[in-house]
Amino acid sequence: MTTPFPVSIKKIGVFALSNAPDEALLARGQANLRRVIPAEVTVSCETTALPRRFAGSDEIRAKRFNDLVASPEVDFLLAARGGYGVTRVLEQIDFEALRASGKSVCGYSDVTALLLAAWKAGCRRLIHGPMLCSSWAQEPDTEEFRQETKSFLQVVNGKWRFPPEEWHPQILKAGQGRGPVVPCNLTLLCALLGTPFLPELKNAILVLEDVHEPSHAIDRRLNQLRQAGILSCLAGLVYGQFTEGEDNEYLPEILREYAEAIPGPVVAGYPLGHSHPSLSMPVGCPITLSASPEALY
Repeated sequence: MTTPFPVSIKKIGVFALSNAPDEALLARGQANLRRVIPAEVTVSCETTALPRRFAGSDEIRAKRFNDLVASPEVDFLLAARGGYGVTRVLEQIDFEALRASGKSVCGYSDVTALLLAAWKAGCRRLIHGPMLCSSWAQEPDTEEFRQETKSFLQVVNGKWRFPPEEWHPQILKAGQGRGPVVPCNLTLLCALLGTPFLPELKNAILVLEDVHEPSHAIDRRLNQLRQAGILSCLAGLVYGQFTEGEDNEYLPEILREYAEAIPGPVVAGYPLGHSHPSLSMPVGCPITLSASPEALY
């Protein structure tokens, strides 16, 4: 790899705040991770699922995460997988300790709720990026794995740049906006509306993705963001991957409709979400989103 993993990160702690990870995927993910990253990996999560597939009770999942935050030996926190359950434990997460530790946290999907709540609490070094049992458990000798690994290492090393090379966005609304980039899962963002864990999104560049959601559910959630005043305060909007949902033929029309609610530029087709490759993004990094009117989709 042209961008090496930081030598200062010597131990990666793996957590599961959602569903219990599969042991075979954990092993495969660890093996692939060690091929790329010269750091020790410690897994601190239950692999025997409770009813509803949680990786332990709410209290156990939160304690395991908080213990990794408090451990002086652990330098980096990596999610094992997503699923469901993070929003149930947000009150039990020690965000003050996480902020003071300065440790990076990496994940996506259900982990979006943790990243957003941590960003609101003043935590930095938050990465919307690969998880052990999904991205890292891929077949390593593929272009998708290489692209995701390269993107992850760029973010970890502070060398991430937007937009990425060879990305040709679909421009739905022209303009230019600048603000902190906030990548997240649409369903989880809506789940935080009305809670104390929703960060301030005024003048942000929001990046949205989702999976297994029919087009009418995406419509409903985008409308919820519109009615909550979120869309009208953004500096720009980027649509990522919306995959494995029903009635996807309606999706382009839905995305164009809600583009009109954004004061700034809106683009679609960003490689971020539940399909591969999905590129990593740092939460809160200031970016400029430019969309030329000559390239309107």
